[in-house]
Amino acid sequence: MPTFPYLVVNAFTRSSLGGNPAVIVPLPPGSLAPNTPTPVLDTPTMISLAKSFAQPIIVFVAAPSPDVDDGILDIRFFANEYPPRICGHGMLATTKAIYLGLLPSVKKRYAGEEAVVRFRTATGTIVSAQAVDSPSTANKEDDGNDDGEFYALELPTNAIEELTGEDKGRFVARGADKVKDYLMIVLDEDEELEGRDIYIPALLEIGSFSVISLSHLTPDKQYPFTSRVFTLVNGITEDHVCGSAHTLMVPYYASFPQSRMKAGQEVYIRQVSPRGGDLWVTLDEEKGMIRLRGNSKLFAKGELTL
Repeated sequence: MPTFPYLVVNAFTRSSLGGNPAVIVPLPPGSLAPNTPTPVLDTPTMISLAKSFAQPIIVFVAAPSPDVDDGILDIRFFANEYPPRICGHGMLATTKAIYLGLLPSVKKRYAGEEAVVRFRTATGTIVSAQAVDSPSTANKEDDGNDDGEFYALELPTNAIEELTGEDKGRFVARGADKVKDYLMIVLDEDEELEGRDIYIPALLEIGSFSVISLSHLTPDKQYPFTSRVFTLVNGITEDHVCGSAHTLMVPYYASFPQSRMKAGQEVYIRQVSPRGGDLWVTLDEEKGMIRLRGNSKLFAKGELTL
């Protein structure tokens, strides 16, 4: 019976009970390469594992095969049956696992000091990540069971488009092009998302959106806006800390004159789900990228048998 190691890492937190969990399953080199004739795990098996772990995301990662080693790691994501195009928290968690040397099938060169880890998604998007210095505003109190490292990755920003018809006026915008299944709902500044009960059936009635973000400006707090994100597919509800949703929200809030979210300046942002998460974000308008920086916490590790 084949066995595979696995890890559970919480992204964007220093807490074992906070942030967004990601299950990480390393696979043999070359097994996730496009059009590989001998996949170690087929898609139905990956989906079954995602359902079995019942976590927000499961990540499969593999180094390239030695004969075509381009230095880029292939990565796949599943939220139950749903395969996200990109998953920021999954890649941040995987980056931590690589730097700690916890993925035996990934060559150590990817975890070298100051080395940049590059991931290739199923759609061919290349994402860079690496260990970085901790932000000056971060809480550096060591809990005695953490490496103290911060990790950063760059994600391409996504445009938004205005809604039409009966949806116009009810919601702010939806994602454009490849993220049309993302919906943004912006609340008044006097709303309070943290600790609030969200009536999920009302979100399900909105329409065929996979990801719905609720957010509002926070002029009286240390962060420019706050948010909660819900992934309404295949039984997943709240997405505790969603990196990809920030590829829409960050450029949107940077356009507000009164917002502290300014291009080229790193700001602290908090996602206020019950688990909570801390992100340090920089918008690079010229490159069309956002840089997400945060901690990750190893929560569990083991071995699965198929």
